[in-house]
Amino acid sequence: MPEPLHKAGAFLGALAFVAGIIAVVLFLAGLAGGDVSVRGLVGLVLGAAAIVLVPRALSLPSLLGGLSALVYVFLFFPIVVVVVFAFNSGANVADFAGVSTRPFSRALDDDTITSAIGRSVQIALASAVVATVFGTAAALALSRVSRRVRNPIDVLVFLTLVVPELVIAISALIFFVNTGFELGLVTMFLGHTIFNASLVLLIVRARFVSMGSSLEEASRDLGASALATFRQVTLPRLAPAIVAGALLSFTFSFDDVVISNFTAGAGNDTWPLRILAGIRFGLTPDLNAAATMMLAVTLLGLGGAALILRRASRTQGGGVSLTGEA
Repeated sequence: MPEPLHKAGAFLGALAFVAGIIAVVLFLAGLAGGDVSVRGLVGLVLGAAAIVLVPRALSLPSLLGGLSALVYVFLFFPIVVVVVFAFNSGANVADFAGVSTRPFSRALDDDTITSAIGRSVQIALASAVVATVFGTAAALALSRVSRRVRNPIDVLVFLTLVVPELVIAISALIFFVNTGFELGLVTMFLGHTIFNASLVLLIVRARFVSMGSSLEEASRDLGASALATFRQVTLPRLAPAIVAGALLSFTFSFDDVVISNFTAGAGNDTWPLRILAGIRFGLTPDLNAAATMMLAVTLLGLGGAALILRRASRTQGGGVSLTGEA
């Protein structure tokens, strides 16, 4: 069987399997509530048949692959709908009247949206620069210290990434209020930079450890100073990881909602916060267009970072992990 047909069959089989589970669950829920109909019985029979027959017709890897594809469709289909309706020429988002780019021009003509874009870009650029500098410096320092010193700092770094963003946002708000900071662009910048610096640290340190120290030692043996070795040997090899960390920092800061919502203050809406505020009063094609443009910027940042890391891995070799072990 051709590969495309095999994948399509696996996807349809996974869809039938999931639909069967849902039909059985709905029948049991109706049975518990005393509401059993002929349609429910038919659904029960078909669902049970799908649950039994699909695993027999498909191998386990094919079924798991189909389920994975089904999950991706479930996650990304709403995004596709938003992008499609961003080109809707009509005013009603529930009725696609035709293809038009007018929603994008109307969104860019809205002063509240353009000012929010400016704030997002300003904060994201500043956060990316500062987080990259501090994260890279911390990565180089932690790679040279003993495990006894490094492990407690690793715990704090991973906590920054693992702890729910809502907890970080509330903690940042309490800290800024108690220390007398006025909520605004500066507090948003500080909140974003704390998270982004940890991200850059992990990426750069993983790359630094995977490179090894042989070239640096050779440079020092040939008479180069520590600064010259860093400038001529270490920094060029670390450049892909540093640029990737900067792109990820910019992206995460640019589309952040939770931390920005708690630390923005009044009248300092960023691009995501402007879209969130607009949705509360009803969805329009202009908001779909604004969300699509923000999605494009986010995908460019993530795609650029992934491409740079992938090329660096291919050209310079060496696998890396977030723990900094080669």
